[in-house]
Amino acid sequence: MKPVLAFMMQGRWQPMLIMAAATLMPLLAWLGGAVLALVTLRRGAAEGGLVMAGAALAMGIAFAAMGVNPMVAVAGLLEYWLPVFLLAVVLRATVSLPLTVLVSAALGSAALVLWYVVVQDPAAFWARSLGGMFEGEEGADLMRALGPVMSGFWVLGLWSLSVASLLLARWWQAVLYNPGGFREEFHGLRLDWRFAAGTLVVMLMATFTGPGLVYDLSLLLSGVFAVQALAVAHCVAHARGWHWMMLVPVYGLMPFLFKLYALLGIADTWFDLRQRLIRDNGG
Repeated sequence: MKPVLAFMMQGRWQPMLIMAAATLMPLLAWLGGAVLALVTLRRGAAEGGLVMAGAALAMGIAFAAMGVNPMVAVAGLLEYWLPVFLLAVVLRATVSLPLTVLVSAALGSAALVLWYVVVQDPAAFWARSLGGMFEGEEGADLMRALGPVMSGFWVLGLWSLSVASLLLARWWQAVLYNPGGFREEFHGLRLDWRFAAGTLVVMLMATFTGPGLVYDLSLLLSGVFAVQALAVAHCVAHARGWHWMMLVPVYGLMPFLFKLYALLGIADTWFDLRQRLIRDNGG
């Protein structure tokens, strides 16, 4: 891996080419965001911006050649690339992963609020946009169930992809220039207790308000503390000398125990669960 990363960082066209190639491959678009974040973390905002612009231009030409509207396609890419770029700029400037995660939550929350301001009825918007994908009465029932919560899952998905790309880029940066640095940084991830209290309030409010802006915000903020719960799991696994395979069930169960993970992350903010679990001699 290290030789590939070193080659990618040798010039400007290499990351542009890799970003474009990854985007054109199914399920690998997230690698393009990680490449952008790595360039920005290492070389700064100006270089990262140039690489992003060059890759966007290359993708626009490729989409046009395939008969796809390049403006629409590139706008969709920037929806993901821009947040990754901004988070990498923040992390480079502050050298603080907790602060960067908080900024990512603020960006996601602002996007949700703006979405609800611009789109008066998000549920109806998703019903119109996705209605053609489902047919019959069962499809209509599915859209009625999904429509009210689609905005929250959409923003949560973009946020998760952006943060995952940033973390991958930070690990790559450590592999190249600071061996072991990412482990220490990620294992120590702990968010502010006031933010945890605010998140818990929003989660409680969402149980009473039902689908809507508050519910969607609760999904996003829960994702933030689910990441902290993953940091706790990695920290404990490393301290106890567990094999990395022990973490596979942790990731596999996350979609099903999402809110529980968020509550564990919030609890870690207040009670330092990782140190308690490391000191505990039990299983």
